[in-house]
Amino acid sequence: MRRRFKQAVSQLLAASLLIPAVWLAPTAEAAASASSDAVVTAVAGEEEGTRNPALPFSTVTFEDQTTGGFAGRAGTETLTVTNEANHTDGGSYALKVEGRTQTWNGPALRVEPYVDKGYEYTISAWVKLISPASSEIQLSTQVGQGDGAGYNSLQAQTISTDDGWVLYEGSFRYNSVGDEFLTIYVESPNNATASFYIDDISFERGSGPVSIQKDLAPIKDVYQDDFLIGNVASTSDLGGVRLDLLKHHHNVITAENAMKPDATQPTKGNFTWSDNLVDGALAQGLSVHGHVLVWHQQTPAWMNTSDGVPLGREEALGNLRTHIKTVVEHYGDRVISWDVVNEAMNDNPSNPSNWKAALRKSAWYNAIGEDYVEQAFLAAREVLDAHPEWDIKLYYNDYNDDNQNKAQAIYSMVKELNDKYAQTHPGKLLVDGIGMQAHYSVNTNPNNVKLSLEKFISLGVEVSVTELDIQAGSDSQLTEKQAIAQGYLYAQLFQLYQEHADHIARVTFWGLNDATSWRSESNPLLFDKDLQAKPAYYGVVDPDKFIEEHPPTSSSANQGTATYATPVVDGTVDAAWSQAPAMAVNRYQTAWQGASGTARALWDDQNLYVLIQVNDAQLDKTNANAWEQDSIEIFLDQNNAKVSSYQDDDGQYRVNFDNETSFNPESQEDGFASAVHKSATGYTVEAQIPLDAITAENGKKLGFDVQINDAKDGIRQSVAAWNDTTGTGYMDPSTFGVLTLSGKADQSASPVASLQGKTQVNTGDTLELTYGLKDVQEGNGILAQDLIFTYDPAKLQFIAAESLQQGTQVIAVDSDTPGEVRVLMASEGPDHAITADGDLLKIKWKAIDTASSTSIELPQGHLANADGEEVSLAAAEHTLRIVSKSSGDLNEDGRYSIGDLAMAAAAYGKKAADPDWNTFKQMDLNNDGVIDIIDLSAIASLILQ
Repeated sequence: MRRRFKQAVSQLLAASLLIPAVWLAPTAEAAASASSDAVVTAVAGEEEGTRNPALPFSTVTFEDQTTGGFAGRAGTETLTVTNEANHTDGGSYALKVEGRTQTWNGPALRVEPYVDKGYEYTISAWVKLISPASSEIQLSTQVGQGDGAGYNSLQAQTISTDDGWVLYEGSFRYNSVGDEFLTIYVESPNNATASFYIDDISFERGSGPVSIQKDLAPIKDVYQDDFLIGNVASTSDLGGVRLDLLKHHHNVITAENAMKPDATQPTKGNFTWSDNLVDGALAQGLSVHGHVLVWHQQTPAWMNTSDGVPLGREEALGNLRTHIKTVVEHYGDRVISWDVVNEAMNDNPSNPSNWKAALRKSAWYNAIGEDYVEQAFLAAREVLDAHPEWDIKLYYNDYNDDNQNKAQAIYSMVKELNDKYAQTHPGKLLVDGIGMQAHYSVNTNPNNVKLSLEKFISLGVEVSVTELDIQAGSDSQLTEKQAIAQGYLYAQLFQLYQEHADHIARVTFWGLNDATSWRSESNPLLFDKDLQAKPAYYGVVDPDKFIEEHPPTSSSANQGTATYATPVVDGTVDAAWSQAPAMAVNRYQTAWQGASGTARALWDDQNLYVLIQVNDAQLDKTNANAWEQDSIEIFLDQNNAKVSSYQDDDGQYRVNFDNETSFNPESQEDGFASAVHKSATGYTVEAQIPLDAITAENGKKLGFDVQINDAKDGIRQSVAAWNDTTGTGYMDPSTFGVLTLSGKADQSASPVASLQGKTQVNTGDTLELTYGLKDVQEGNGILAQDLIFTYDPAKLQFIAAESLQQGTQVIAVDSDTPGEVRVLMASEGPDHAITADGDLLKIKWKAIDTASSTSIELPQGHLANADGEEVSLAAAEHTLRIVSKSSGDLNEDGRYSIGDLAMAAAAYGKKAADPDWNTFKQMDLNNDGVIDIIDLSAIASLILQ
């Protein structure tokens, strides 16, 4: 709540408001980093004693035919060393992972002996999917165990069985060693039964410990006369550099998981307290907010369910009241407030004034009834009434608070509960406050946040912002533009919060830094993976200055391409779809992230065709509302007018997994056709939409979006879209992305160059790059070509160029200029002119760098026909990654030398049966289980190459 300003902080602000130069051009290291989706709870405090130095880590190749220390996370998985697949250069084996029954199941490796605390480590693994045909695979690291564990996502991507071996890689800084329990593991977040191989797992130490920027203006001081500034914390945050950052900027904490029902009372009557977290925070001068007493998630089933059947009302009520009374009394006035009930309301209810109908049909609802929210608050209020000396506020907390239908339902509920309570308790509130979780994205409309905030304030309750974060970027990468946009929205929100500070008690961020955020891949917080301030910080501490210095630019919609072709609409993926670029449908409109998928688009002169492949193994259509069933939605604005309401050419087309359709407006049904194919892992929708309001032609831009609705137990729990994150596409076409029609043959069009080849090559190996032409017109034969290729001579060495087309010869090659190769080609007469698409030239390169990313470009190219007419080729590029060979480079210096030979000589005679074989097995180059003269000779041969 606002208190009068007592102390100026302008000088400190002025010193801190210079955005670091690093944000003017993100470094390659920042762009390549990938970490971590952390969920951390209360654990015993970590000992600060001296640890042994980290042991060296040898790449796990499974060539010794052991699991290399990997074990199943659940203990029920089947892990088998097999020669069915292999990624290791010169190897034969990989680890096969089967028998998974939960999404978190998978192979895990203990790594704490290899970690120096505070250091960043790069973790990589090669994965090959066995089944299903497509699944999301995730590489992660776990810090600690039990209720105190943190689960950190390093990289997640959806792969298919056709992809072969795929590299997963990410980095994580181990500021905590989790009471000496650290693992790396591979799981499938969206498929409980997916099976796969893993191979060549590496764990490499990077940069050393970091320190925080102590010269930054503390956020808590900037807003000391407005509201408290909070953050989520665990006991591992109450020490070291993370405590430094926590204390510098915050004055209140929320336990992310340690005070939730499953952590507090896992079995009936057995309570586990987080006193170490609470008392530790208080000792550091931090207040504590209690989170949470009643929730449909992270609640043990015994509280409200028995064998899948809801308990009787009185038994469930007894469990609820006992839990609330015991927990609130235990912590007493050590906490300043409680989230009594969390997330009871459905998203976007159709009739928000009827809040009871909008309640989530949770296990608590099914056991007790629609008054379970009221009963929970009455139980908590009874405890506080017995202790009038305690000043503790009781909150209702929920997400997607900027959705006006949901905000209205919350408003209606709190108003009715407080009005009813006041009839018997005049002048008193049952619900003291509303918590706006504020899990937003850079596309969130702050005006909607303002409407919700002012609606809640009008109830006469206090408001807290309880879990603030703003998604920006993806894959743990954040461009300068995205970082500024994120900072701009943070600035807009804090302007809003300051304007209403008389009614706001607390603003809590949901995470200290991006690396340990539950949404780490979308970089949602104020500090980066190294605890350094991002533009978002500066947007928070001086909103007016940030907005003035960063005037908004028009937000860019996602851009997609529809290719000219006509598929058969039958629910199967025919060859025509291979021409269409994939569009990821993974921008979530809700805090909960469920089903996702990909979309592709084709077109012809009459229709637009859309293919949507959905990853969702649990399909549900029990809700009568079509939008709350597992379904897809296609949004189309044929003239791309970007107006805020529907015109005659605009439409919304919905198809569920049983091919049942609905339309907005209903007239859009005319000419629409669809087909659906279901599988064990999801469903595929193929749709045809008439293009009846425009003339379809190359370059035409359509307003376009695709949405995936994910339902569970009769409720839509998640919404993912290709472009829109506001959830208002059903009424506002301006939220659509842009789809450009292309690919229809044009006789006057110029050919397009293509460069194809491997995207990864080992140091010392040869890369074969294929140059070809597309969109070649039959009536305009090409007889001569002048091509200039550029490359990085420190990373690649040109070897040779040869023609792939009979009757076309390489006439001359000039490679004298470092980093440039010029190739002249000519056909042997008009009969051999190039008149069709195809591959024309093979160029060979040798990878000479040890480990890096690079590219080969065709910045210039000219073609000529029999009349001497010349046309220019548009630039083309092929990117690749060079990786070091592990076999033979024993000291890992990126070359073969007598240092490697000496290491092998020192291990001469070691055998696979020796207890320390894992330390030396990389020196067994021929994998015969013994280090002998053959291995030494092999290394010598590598040196002499």
